[in-house]
Amino acid sequence: MIQRQLTLIMENKPGALARVVGLFHQRGYNIDSLHVDPISDLKPYEFIEKELEIKFQENEISRLVVKTTVGDSLMRQILRQINKLIEVIAVSDDENTYLKGILRDENLL
Repeated sequence: MIQRQLTLIMENKPGALARVVGLFHQRGYNIDSLHVDPISDLKPYEFIEKELEIKFQENEISRLVVKTTVGDSLMRQILRQINKLIEVIAVSDDENTYLKGILRDENLL
């Protein structure tokens, strides 16, 4: 098992962070560190707006960075489960990015 970093772009709504943390807790995954910031510069995320045909407003979405220590198969499982959460717009690790169920090559890091 190695330390991994997940980057999530999610709606900035009450309870959204609790659902992500709850997913880790329910499945017994450990969170080594957690950092959340609202996104004011939307330019790096224009590809998400284009792909999903939506328009973000300043501070409407947040960037959540989670560090955890897991193996490869567990990492794929975590990505798929997080991607199912309704507030999650995109989730990325070092190799893959999912946009509301669509596997992409762009990296959110």
